[in-house]
Amino acid sequence: MGLFVSEGAPAALVRGLRSAVKKADAVCEIVTPKIGGVMLDNGDKLEGDEKIDGGPSVLYDAVALVMSEEGAQHLVDDAPSRDFLTDAFAHCKFIAFNEPARAMFEAVGLAGDLDEGCVELTTQKSARAFIDELGPLRYWERETAVDADA
Repeated sequence: MGLFVSEGAPAALVRGLRSAVKKADAVCEIVTPKIGGVMLDNGDKLEGDEKIDGGPSVLYDAVALVMSEEGAQHLVDDAPSRDFLTDAFAHCKFIAFNEPARAMFEAVGLAGDLDEGCVELTTQKSARAFIDELGPLRYWERETAVDADA
């Protein structure tokens, strides 16, 4: 899973996702806007495995966007950040997001297209539930909406 994290993102949610991925014996790579990583809302520094320009969503089976309001607003006009989301959606990937990350969906015109493959994260428990849903690897029900020859 590619976990795209902005500056000021909620540490508890990041920790919950990482823990759920580890428990599922899967891999979670942290994708950040800058090479140096980000500072989470609790003041902890989170190192990135990939910078957004080099860690596109096409590399991952599923993605999550965990952002702060300010962090999301900073990224809505960033082309690689926008592509991370639009490519994941077009490739029928499961996408988890927290409330501030809705700004990204709005910025790319997908706010009205959220489907069952797009899961809002509110707690660590919802992070575990999201990971438990990833068995099919893709949300194939979306394909006819995003692929003209499907």
